[in-house]
Amino acid sequence: MINAPDKLSTKERIIQVAERLFADKGLDGTSMRDIADAAGVNLASANYHFGSKDGLIAAVFQRQILPMNAERLKLLDTLEAASPDTPLELERVLEAFIRPAVIQAAESRRDNKPFLRLMGRCLSEPSAYSEKYVYPHFTALIKRFYTAVGSSVPGLSQEEVFWLVGFVAGALHFALHMWSTENLPHKPARPLGAEELVARLTAFAAAGLRSGVAGKTL
Repeated sequence: MINAPDKLSTKERIIQVAERLFADKGLDGTSMRDIADAAGVNLASANYHFGSKDGLIAAVFQRQILPMNAERLKLLDTLEAASPDTPLELERVLEAFIRPAVIQAAESRRDNKPFLRLMGRCLSEPSAYSEKYVYPHFTALIKRFYTAVGSSVPGLSQEEVFWLVGFVAGALHFALHMWSTENLPHKPARPLGAEELVARLTAFAAAGLRSGVAGKTL
């Protein structure tokens, strides 16, 4: 049985245990019985709360992704409300995208949550998992950020915004993996704080997006 805080409800404990097992063994490699046994509940209880393995997988991703993306949209809404008639500053747009993910990763490191490993595994496993459980949560969000980035960096085509924002998302995901892994080769001894990581990622992403315009003149 996987240890979980006693204060968690049965439903929350099942989700937490499922997240760990999915990260360790994969979505295909983990059964509902595996999860029920590790959570210390009977299989009927797991099925009662989630209906099926698909329902439990959906709940695992929703628990992490929904609040993170809600915070991203809240930050973007605040920026747009403060500058209704002028283009948004690119660094602030990028920070609205980056900061909630970094803060969530910081909390995950403290609580020993393996969600970053699960996301990495899901993105590297058959695309059906990402298409079903991950991408739908980002459809509206990415559209908003495409528009904000395009306004902040005049001269980029929609195609260029698509690829450059994708590069930013990829850099963010890998940077969070590096930040959360202690035994990486050549990792500096001094730990990087969350605010420092946000600042460095934001500056890196802004330079990359602006290089898309500069590259046209080369």
